[in-house]
Amino acid sequence: MRFLFTFLMLTIGTGFVAVSAESDHPNVVFILADDLGYGDLSCYGATKISTPNIDSLARDGRRFTDVYSPSSVCTPSRYNLMTGRYAWRTWIQSGTAWAYDPLLINPERFTLADLFKSQGYATALVGKWHLGFGTPGMPGWSDVVGPDYNDDLKPGPLEVGFDYFWGFPHVSQLPHIIIENHRVLGLSSDDPIRIVPDKRPEHRLDYRNRTRIGAANLQVQGGESTRYEHDELSDRLTDQAVQYIRQRPDDKPFFLYLAHRNVHGPLIPAPRFNGQSSIGQYGDFLLEFDASVGRVLDEIEQQGIGDDTLVILTSDNGGVIEYRPIDYASTQGHFPNAPLRGQKTSVYEGGVRVPLIARWPGHIPPGTKDNSLIALTDMLATFADFFDYELPLDAAEDSVSCLGPLTGQDIDAPKRQSIVCDSYTGMMAIRVGNWKLIQGQHGGGARTQKKPYDRSLPPVQLFNLAVDIREANNLATQRPGKVSELTHQLQQVLARPSAGIAITP
Repeated sequence: MRFLFTFLMLTIGTGFVAVSAESDHPNVVFILADDLGYGDLSCYGATKISTPNIDSLARDGRRFTDVYSPSSVCTPSRYNLMTGRYAWRTWIQSGTAWAYDPLLINPERFTLADLFKSQGYATALVGKWHLGFGTPGMPGWSDVVGPDYNDDLKPGPLEVGFDYFWGFPHVSQLPHIIIENHRVLGLSSDDPIRIVPDKRPEHRLDYRNRTRIGAANLQVQGGESTRYEHDELSDRLTDQAVQYIRQRPDDKPFFLYLAHRNVHGPLIPAPRFNGQSSIGQYGDFLLEFDASVGRVLDEIEQQGIGDDTLVILTSDNGGVIEYRPIDYASTQGHFPNAPLRGQKTSVYEGGVRVPLIARWPGHIPPGTKDNSLIALTDMLATFADFFDYELPLDAAEDSVSCLGPLTGQDIDAPKRQSIVCDSYTGMMAIRVGNWKLIQGQHGGGARTQKKPYDRSLPPVQLFNLAVDIREANNLATQRPGKVSELTHQLQQVLARPSAGIAITP
């Protein structure tokens, strides 16, 4: 491992901490919030809500201010995290997976969970999956309705590196079910789950040609005994995460990927949180998330493994602002993505820039901040670097190690210089240094898909984020040379899987 030898002296404040080589395989708890905005946490500047448990992570660890989820919606962000590869390189191209979609990750592809297993870790996923189940043409699959939810749901999480899975296929989409490993919990043979497809002919599935045409509106019938209630979901997944930590394997470290349900709509927290914030239902939901994180952190301490556990907390994409309960929060002065423009599904900063906090006592300098350019896509290369593991040539094509920024060490290794982001509708953007180019006149969000083209405006947007973090001043007309330069670099990334990760500004 690059930065841990028999003894490593880390400068923390004015003192030094000696680190033993036995700590080179810490437990790792990776908490991925759902739709948590850059401005939703008090440690990131929120003033109308307090998130004390998450703030404690920042106080005891390192807070990052320039972190991206390369996609602004759920499915591709999770694919990016798990594979170190941009999701638009797959058949899904844009948008999200639905109940009838197959597993997006090729089981032969090396994943983040595979990496931890290769290092002797027990691996578990608790929470939201949203990457599909099954394989077209295999038993248990229908080209009309997708996987059979009454049968074994595989391939799925267990086939891409996890030893254990307890969670749900998505949030708010049907069916509302809990799956443990390969099976739906509570399923009765007397009341099977029935998927009723949309009959419109233009919505056809063609995964064999790596395309999906349209997005069918499916109905779900039956399976009454399998359905969860939204107001119980946060508690149930937190209970499961706590139980996993409490009953963790004795003979090996563990990697727990806690893919949370909050703060994705519908905003229905457990009843005890109703009315607990001053900014309405959205604030109550944030408080529920913070309390869930607090329970996980408390369990880590109660098990006596705090010093041996690396905790990372981040979000899958930016927050939502055009949603009635959040409208009330904004009237009270809370803005989920402050100070950024845009929201989830758009390629503006508010859709793709996310909070990230890392804590590992004695290894990560406490109370520190870092502004290095980092992407969720980088976790695979980072942990490979951590373990001094040579990744397969066909893995993590878009991943760059951020081990140096993560630990606060000046590691002599290439750092990320550029990133490509995409919106819900497939609009692309590239950032190189402080310059960001968007290939369109808006953010490409779900609500702007049919927005007409305005010939009086430049066809693209160019921003200098160093002086215009709000993306308010389009410089495309004034800087045509920079537009041409970034357009060429984006085309390189699109054409070659590894072209975009080492561009110098």
